[in-house]
Order: sequence, then structure tokens, then C-alpha cells
Amino acid sequence: MPRAHRPRVRLPGFLELLSQKLRGQKQTLVRATAELPLLLLSYPPAGAEAAEVLAAAYAHTLPILPADVAASYTPTFKKLPSMVVIQLRRRGACDCLGHFHPPGTESPLARRLANEFGSSVGEIDLSYEGIRQWRPMPLAALAAGDLGKRLDDYHYAAALLTVLVHELEHLAFPGHAEKGIRQASNRFYEDVMRELAGSESPSGYGMSAQPRRL
Repeated sequence: MPRAHRPRVRLPGFLELLSQKLRGQKQTLVRATAELPLLLLSYPPAGAEAAEVLAAAYAHTLPILPADVAASYTPTFKKLPSMVVIQLRRRGACDCLGHFHPPGTESPLARRLANEFGSSVGEIDLSYEGIRQWRPMPLAALAAGDLGKRLDDYHYAAALLTVLVHELEHLAFPGHAEKGIRQASNRFYEDVMRELAGSESPSGYGMSAQPRRL
């Protein structure tokens, strides 16, 4: 296959692998609803906060979103395996916020779980610091004076959840075009932020243009 068409796969560098071996990886199993796959979060000790925020967003925020917000991802969730490993890394190898692992490129952890359960296990990587710093721009009606630090907290939860469902759609439908997936996740981010922040802000929350790409 020509290089231009090969899936981008994030391979940890030597220093990261050495750091993981010396410091160890932590794992957290996240269960939401019966319609959603189990997530096994794997992260370094420094990524504990990101794991906690993502776990809460997936297990608590996603299931209670209005039906019309989550509806576009119903086909994705139905297509996914029953478990997905989420490798939380501080930074990715490039400026992307996440990668999905095509079949055959999974980590030893995901392969071991697949062997133990006798079924396929998906895997994606997320750059938790890249996602924290991601700012869809330009934004309008943020009401930062009303929400203060809570706005940053809402952004981080919404951004982690957005990049997660973005990569889950890639995992479920690798043939889907990036443009369409990105447009859907951009709308999803805005809807989640509106749900999280809109109830607290008298001026509401909105975007004046499409967010930058994931």
C-alpha cells in the first residue's frame, strides 16, 4: 500500500516505553450503560487526572445527554467490540489528538485481553495534554466571568469525550471519511459544552465558527 494511504499508527518511542516500564502503567475499567462498550483506560501515573475526567464523562455525562445529541453515534456504539482499550499518553507522536489502532496493530495489552475473552478488543490512543490545550476557535458567549475555572473543567471533559467518540467512530467505521467524522464531532463538542456550561451561564454558550480539526 502506498505510504500516503497507510493508516497513521502511533508507536511509543523508546524513552516513553522505558518510562512506562520503570514507573508502571495504571488501568481503570469504566462501565457506562449496556449499549456502550467497556473502556479499559491505561495511563501513566501523571495521567491519573485525565483518566478520572474521561471516566466521569463517559460513564456519567454521555448517558444523560439529550437523545438528539448522542443519536448520531448510536450506529458507532453498536458496531464496536464489547471492550476498547484507551491508551492515554501525555503527547502523541504528531500534532493529532488521537489515533485508532487498525486490526493487527493493537498493543500487547489489547491482544492479551482479546485472547483471554475470546473476542476482539479495540484500541485507541488519546493525547491527554494535547486535548487539554485544544481550543476550538473562535468562540463566542463563553461567559468566562460567570464560570471561571469551571469553564476550563467543562472544556476538558467535553474535549476528552469528543476526541474519544471521534476515534471510536474511526475504529467502528475505518472507511468513513475524516471530513464527515470531524464535522460530526465538532457539532458534538459544541452540544456537550452547551449542556455542561449553558445551564450555569445566563448568557449561554455558543460558537461563532466551526472548531479547528481534531
